[in-house]
Amino acid sequence: MPHSDEASSLATRVKKLTQEDHRSAESASFITELMNGDLSTREYAMLVSQYHFIYQALDAAVEHFRDNSLLPQVVQLFDPKLDRRTAILEDLQTLLPESGLHPAPVELTSTATYAQRIRDVADDPARLAAHHYLRYLGDLSGGLAIARLMQRHYRVHDHQLNMYTFKSISKPKLYKDSYREKLNNLNLTPEQQDAFVDEAARGFRYNKAIFEELGTFCKRLTPVAV
Repeated sequence: MPHSDEASSLATRVKKLTQEDHRSAESASFITELMNGDLSTREYAMLVSQYHFIYQALDAAVEHFRDNSLLPQVVQLFDPKLDRRTAILEDLQTLLPESGLHPAPVELTSTATYAQRIRDVADDPARLAAHHYLRYLGDLSGGLAIARLMQRHYRVHDHQLNMYTFKSISKPKLYKDSYREKLNNLNLTPEQQDAFVDEAARGFRYNKAIFEELGTFCKRLTPVAV
């Protein structure tokens, strides 16, 4: 039965109940330094490299679920327009070599843990939808701003920012509103809704762990020549 009360809707609940984990992830020193322009293109390339592994796991799980599920509301949420796998590979094709990194992306331990968690919950519609929500609503909400910051601070080119370019979505605001409506109409049981919120909170903690490991990993790399 669809949720009509906005205050008790799943979209509202998950945003409210994961605020602390969300804030904690966003305040990790690596990500704040990157967004403030205190690092380099190399650190951004390493971040996108981690997204490569995350979205390979997420989009493969979503694709399999979409092709095999009998749950139309969940299938509708898992819009193929959102798939980021090809876009990220296009970005890394030039980001990695131009940053002095190996052309094959390096997967950090925390990233492997996150990707494995996505694969582990791939058959659970509520928990898989939580990862989908966390990643894609975030990309559609803050992606354009991140792209602009990377251009401003590090002169990252348009052809290296495909991850944040949703060519098939002309009006992100309307799309996000529609996405939240679909989320609220997933017909999840109370237990499944709790699982959704729990998994979204876990997702923010996985992201924080990646940011923390990236900070340590990048500091061990050879300094960028000035």
